[in-house]
Amino acid sequence: MPAGVATFCKVNAAFSSTEVALPLAVEEGFTGLLKCPRVGGTKAAVGSISDYGEVQTLGCLTRQELLKLDSEGRCLITDHGHFVLFNIYGPYVQPGDSERFQFKLNFFKLLQRRWEALLGEGRRVFIVGDLNIAPFMIDSCDPGPDFEDNLCRKWLRTLLKNGGGPFIDAFRAFHPHRKEAYTCWAQSAGAEEFNFGARIDLILVSGSCLHQDAESEKDHSIICHIEECDILTQFKRCNPDNAPKWHGGRSIKLEGSDHVPVYIKLREIPDIAVHHVPSLAVRYMPGVSGRQQNIGTCIKSRSKLQILRVVFLKGKE
Repeated sequence: MPAGVATFCKVNAAFSSTEVALPLAVEEGFTGLLKCPRVGGTKAAVGSISDYGEVQTLGCLTRQELLKLDSEGRCLITDHGHFVLFNIYGPYVQPGDSERFQFKLNFFKLLQRRWEALLGEGRRVFIVGDLNIAPFMIDSCDPGPDFEDNLCRKWLRTLLKNGGGPFIDAFRAFHPHRKEAYTCWAQSAGAEEFNFGARIDLILVSGSCLHQDAESEKDHSIICHIEECDILTQFKRCNPDNAPKWHGGRSIKLEGSDHVPVYIKLREIPDIAVHHVPSLAVRYMPGVSGRQQNIGTCIKSRSKLQILRVVFLKGKE
């Protein structure tokens, strides 16, 4: 089941910058076992963002099983100096598909080991993207009788602060009681018009703040650097302002994504040392080099180019 994620970074300089939005390093996948097509060898051979911890020793999984978990294009990691960003597209599971459900659970447990390795090094970790898990009943329009028993949901809750984990759900930190705050709606039922959806696109953050007093015993969280976090519901396909997307009436499938963006705005994040565009950037890919220089030329339809999940980082104006 091929998927795909992409992280766009808007910076003021083309090839080198002090801006945090420009990554210091990039990794495709998270196990260190994938081949690195433009450099040669594995990620571990060409240098990684962090130690892989126990990622490659999950239970009794073989190397081939580990590769299978990491071969659907569901994770892109970028190191921004002050934090490491995981752009995730969590697997979707059809009801009753126990094999795919186990795949999803193993996928996240494997990722968790990578996050734990980074946090153990004192790094700050941001997890963003479509996790395909609604954390709590308030995040789903139709939880169902088995909602609380879902193992992936139970796993996600153990990551969160209120479940004893290290991560903060940025949206709920700012909007703890907001109801009907959804990010995804079923494509086939016109669910967007009635806001019959779920909040499965999440931003989870962990780590200390950058201006923490070294002598203070108080736990200062990275959340103090988030000025705001919200859901951009104005981009719903059924929004009256988006009427042209109906093309032929409501019996016709809506164009565009069945998701809307979630964003955070950071503050008091200092620049870092001058660094260059990482070698794994799309601009250096064969067939693209010299042509794709910005987001506009990348998403411009020359053929059937499709990017399934996108994260957009913007530097200072």
